[in-house]
Amino acid sequence: MSDCSISIIVPVYNAQEWLEHCLETIASQDFESWQAILVDDGSVDESGEICDRYASSDNRFIVVHKENAGVSAARNDALDMAAGEFIMFVDSDDVLLPGALRLLHEAATDCDFVLGGHSVGLTPGSQSICPKHGRRYGKTDMELFFEDNLLHNCKMLDAPWAKLFRRSMIGTLRFCENISYAEDKLFVFSFLNVCRSASTVCAPVYGYNVRPGSLGSDMSSDRHLMQMRHFLPAYVPVVRKLQRKYQSSERVSMLYHEDVIGRYVCRLLNIFIVRRTALLTEDYIKWLYSLMNADSSLGVFSVRPAQAFNILLFKIGRPAFTVSVYKFLSSFPWRRK
Repeated sequence: MSDCSISIIVPVYNAQEWLEHCLETIASQDFESWQAILVDDGSVDESGEICDRYASSDNRFIVVHKENAGVSAARNDALDMAAGEFIMFVDSDDVLLPGALRLLHEAATDCDFVLGGHSVGLTPGSQSICPKHGRRYGKTDMELFFEDNLLHNCKMLDAPWAKLFRRSMIGTLRFCENISYAEDKLFVFSFLNVCRSASTVCAPVYGYNVRPGSLGSDMSSDRHLMQMRHFLPAYVPVVRKLQRKYQSSERVSMLYHEDVIGRYVCRLLNIFIVRRTALLTEDYIKWLYSLMNADSSLGVFSVRPAQAFNILLFKIGRPAFTVSVYKFLSSFPWRRK
């Protein structure tokens, strides 16, 4: 499909409950120049058959069946196949809202990146999170893009959906297959480091399906701790590079303090307070403290009042003492999760 405008990448794994609805919202778009690459990542339910059924009725759907290797590998396989001028990512339990592809493509003229809004939930009246303005940001005002759209917890930029990425600017950038937490956020911010221009659509184009049992229920497990240990070393240099590139953006300049330290490092320290884990070691605390040392904005009450205790321990500057305190606190049964 050499004339394809948008390649839609849909990783699929055991999604039969939602998949047909997702694919129907793609097929019913009022913009026709697209291909949808459905990567069946070793599903053991009827997801593969649903994908094949859509491909047999519409040749814009392309199906790849493979052994299970994770969502990042599935997305990477599809990136290698994509023919569109732009790439869009859709999760198999989410939906495209009516007119989504048309609105995004209209905003994509002479842009490397298009950011649309999304609804949180698939029911009428669901909360929407959208850019404040529908406008184009050229090379000389990308700082303004971040001022307008880099919100608390990066809530419009921490996932690859509801966006268009110019395929030529993606180049060899791929999702990290050895990271299974926030790997999609890492991809988005890595792309923003090479992005030359952007535009925004101040309307929801994507429906995000909030389901019970997602990662939010796993936020204090050893598995989550290990995911964070892989993610942070990869994310920190991406944030630092973005800060060097957009030094005049106040929101970008605060990204390390608010996101790396205030969101991720403090979350790790909070987990160490409430549960015992062999992953709490003096060496790991030393590494976390090295990240905190690099934050010139970090004061006892500069993040949130609830973090004052963790930051006070950091200010004392004795990792061995910190480890002993966390182990003592996590030994109380009422603290455990």
